[in-house]
Amino acid sequence: MKNNYKSILKYLFLAPLLMAFQCEEEIDIIKVNDYNVKITPQKRFVINETIWIEGKISAKAFNATINDSIFNESNKADTFSIYQFVEPNEYTNTKDAIDAFDLVLEIGSSSFLPSCPNSVVFVNSELDQSNLFYTYKIGLKPKRKGDFIIDFLNSKLYNNELNLSIAENYIIERFPDQIGFNQCGNTSWLYLKDTKNEFLFSVE
Repeated sequence: MKNNYKSILKYLFLAPLLMAFQCEEEIDIIKVNDYNVKITPQKRFVINETIWIEGKISAKAFNATINDSIFNESNKADTFSIYQFVEPNEYTNTKDAIDAFDLVLEIGSSSFLPSCPNSVVFVNSELDQSNLFYTYKIGLKPKRKGDFIIDFLNSKLYNNELNLSIAENYIIERFPDQIGFNQCGNTSWLYLKDTKNEFLFSVE
């Protein structure tokens, strides 16, 4: 399981999902969906080859107070982290690695967590022409070789193959069945059997 740091981070980013608007004595509870995400379905890439990440989320939100859908005028950003696998130490086998890529924005905009700019990416989506979905499309162009992992905070990743076998080359002796994340000096773990929103790949 991931440790408290990642749980706290997730809570901070999930907070906008529950927005309360007070009108006299009545409070509206607004619930927003998670992003559906897909990544270029390959295990191996080469330097300067673009890895595309595409996200989509409904433009409607659910108002639990009136029990009905409404248009979501202020959509949330999607959030993910990028790590590179490294020689395992006692606790971890990854390090922050946004700097290993050039970001290419085709749809949407991006920003970074000020306290950890080499790890956490926020991607803001745009309303499509149908006004039914918010979408984004961002590319990662590798600048160096290595094995990497993209870790989505709370999106639903729709790739059939997550390439988990890559992690077998970086076994942590004390945690042999886990990925150890080193995010700006903060450590968290994820059991490989629980992996569902993490995408692993190699750059050759």
